[in-house]
Amino acid sequence: MQTVLVAGATGQLGRCVVHELKQQGHRVRVLARNPANIEADETKQADLTKPETLDGACAGVDAIISCAGAAMTMGGFGNRQSFYQVDWQGNVNLLTEAQRQRVPKFVYVSLAHANTIRQVEYADAHARFAEALQASGLPHTVVSPTGFFGFMLEILKYAKQGRGVLIGDGSCRTNPIHEADVARACVEALTSNEREMLVGGPEVFTRKEITELAFDVLGRPPKLMKVPPGLFKALITPLKLINPRLHALMDFGVAVTQVDCVAPAYGQQRLRDYFNAALPSL
Repeated sequence: MQTVLVAGATGQLGRCVVHELKQQGHRVRVLARNPANIEADETKQADLTKPETLDGACAGVDAIISCAGAAMTMGGFGNRQSFYQVDWQGNVNLLTEAQRQRVPKFVYVSLAHANTIRQVEYADAHARFAEALQASGLPHTVVSPTGFFGFMLEILKYAKQGRGVLIGDGSCRTNPIHEADVARACVEALTSNEREMLVGGPEVFTRKEITELAFDVLGRPPKLMKVPPGLFKALITPLKLINPRLHALMDFGVAVTQVDCVAPAYGQQRLRDYFNAALPSL
């Protein structure tokens, strides 16, 4: 049994990580701004962007799993902190504290093929921290998943409204993965000597096929609208002034759908089953 500090434990992935750790018999210390209602053995209220709140957070732990980052949902933008402030600098602050406490292992959740789209803030923030972690000398593993199933729910929501929006022609491929499967990878990484674990789901889709799957689950014929990437980027440009983080998220959405994002099959759960299970709550 290890004592593992989980940062970002209130997010969808973080909750899955905490659950997986408990299932495997580990002791869990949760690090979060609002750590209520999480099945942890210990809680530490802290804000990664405020280093002074991290004092002692890493003391006595055998490992850290960080899935901490700024919200990636359309409804999670009350806090306007940027991806650089949270996903990069926040994790750097945690890494500094981990080095001070000489934590034996640091597991970080990035994204698959981040370096291919470093022109966008979200991917660059993750890639920068992965580089900082590598330079730290701390034993570590970077878990790099493809798109989470949870992100694909936006496609299902749009399909329910009768809209299937494709940025570009929808031909680029990906194999999205369930958050619970990523959580398994994170716990496996605690004892792995690999510097990076690329993990994807069991099925490879084109972006168009994912949208068509959403309509099929709804029992409706697909209604697809293709938007040229350049036009979409022009349409979201005003968001830079209104809500920079929302702009950064949508900018990432354009970039990631224009490249193949496929990783070795690790996950076991299937997207159709996930969509079907999500339907009653949409």
